[in-house]
Amino acid sequence: MRDRISLFLATALYIGYIPGAPGTYASAATSLALYFYQRRFHHIAPELHISVLGLITVIGVLVSAEASRIRGEEDPSIVVIDEVAGQLLTFFYLPLHSWNLILGTFFFRVFDVWKPSPVRQLESLKNGVGIMADDLMAGVYSCLLLHLVNRLLHW
Repeated sequence: MRDRISLFLATALYIGYIPGAPGTYASAATSLALYFYQRRFHHIAPELHISVLGLITVIGVLVSAEASRIRGEEDPSIVVIDEVAGQLLTFFYLPLHSWNLILGTFFFRVFDVWKPSPVRQLESLKNGVGIMADDLMAGVYSCLLLHLVNRLLHW
């Protein structure tokens, strides 16, 4: 049962099993969930945003380490809870209108795939920490770039 729950969470409700580009699917699903949340509640309080991000990060470290053990791989491609956390970080303290969601998803995927320093170095951390840390750093870069775009375009 523990293995099943770990894989369910690590794969972001089984999104990680979708063939093709599971990380991109998880990022898009996270942005879509934020879009619907925004439509329903009009904004996300920063306290709630950072609390959810923290919770997902802690759970992500634990379940991605378990998924690695179960799969016998250091960073299984099915593990996408790290993309969920990184994508959430991308939108911290930003309005969640359509253009931000689209650009933020694009920026995050570019930084996650490109892995500029220190994103790549963070992957080498042990267990679930390394799995989560590189995507969180990609989220920091994406968030900073999206804040710059918002400032320049007066969004």
